[in-house]
Amino acid sequence: MKFLSTHTVNRNVDCHITAEKMTKRIIQCLIALILIINLSACDKMAEGDKSNTLRIILDTDMESDVDDVGALAMLHALADFGETEIMGVIVCAKNPWSILCADRINTYFNRENLPLGQLRGPGVDRESAYARGVAEEFPGTLKSSDDAPEAVDQYRRILAMQPDNSVVILSIGYLTNLRDLINSGPDRHSSLDGRQLVDRKVRLWVCMGGQFPSGREANIRWDTEASIEAIDKWPGEIIFSGWEIGLMDTGADILDLPESNPVRRAYQLFDRIPHKNWDQVAVLYAVRGLNDGPAAHYWQLSGSGRLVIDPADGSNTWEEDPAGPHRHLIQVGSDEEIAREIDELMMHLPE
Repeated sequence: MKFLSTHTVNRNVDCHITAEKMTKRIIQCLIALILIINLSACDKMAEGDKSNTLRIILDTDMESDVDDVGALAMLHALADFGETEIMGVIVCAKNPWSILCADRINTYFNRENLPLGQLRGPGVDRESAYARGVAEEFPGTLKSSDDAPEAVDQYRRILAMQPDNSVVILSIGYLTNLRDLINSGPDRHSSLDGRQLVDRKVRLWVCMGGQFPSGREANIRWDTEASIEAIDKWPGEIIFSGWEIGLMDTGADILDLPESNPVRRAYQLFDRIPHKNWDQVAVLYAVRGLNDGPAAHYWQLSGSGRLVIDPADGSNTWEEDPAGPHRHLIQVGSDEEIAREIDELMMHLPE
């Protein structure tokens, strides 16, 4: 009979223990690797979901009429529901309280870091019944309109960072900023000029403007020269949400919102409750109406054509043209249905 020495037995035991440790370590490493792969896949899925979210830049005057406030409130509600991502809020008015009002609304909806832009050059300067009151009574990130980035610079910065053909620009005010964007040159954000940058990054411009088949609407006429230039030079499609499809009333219960809500205060200061929905209709279409969305049945699109603006007084007419780059919304749903959906979104409270 052959006996193993104590040294041999101990060595075999040590080898067995070492092998066990190695096997255990390999299993641990494999588990860790699987976890890393799964986490990476989840991150990519999350990025993919975000990349498919509708990206919107809102261009607003936020001064003359309170429907801009209702529209921004709706946009925050839709963002909370995951239906859109607000890329920025750009103000097209010279009133120094307008951008502060927008900032207070963004802050209330927990988006205090949302990019803002302020018109710096010549433009429309009108009084507001609510903007200063909201700016002074509610918290925000800006102390003065001078603290906000310049509008075109902010536009170019935001657009340059987005995937190609991914951004919807939603304008519910004067077209001064968009004229200036189109005329901008290459800068630190992009080597493309304004028209090239818009052509590459912007999927669609939804414009609350004009009256169809003809009329004289405020957003078009107040800076007529800018409106003509922006619309004529725009390299892509424009869908107009006209004055005639925003005449239903909403906001009858707006004062039931908490007193901490700046939307409630703006409507209270404006003192017309309920009120019309020109800007809110454009928001609803831009988010829920595109691509056969859940609100698409409220409207039909006109045939292709052109919005023609009279430089003398800012009035507009619609000209049919099969090769034209413009279309406008034709309401087919009831005022009651549209108003109900707008009211639900305007009454939304932040989480």
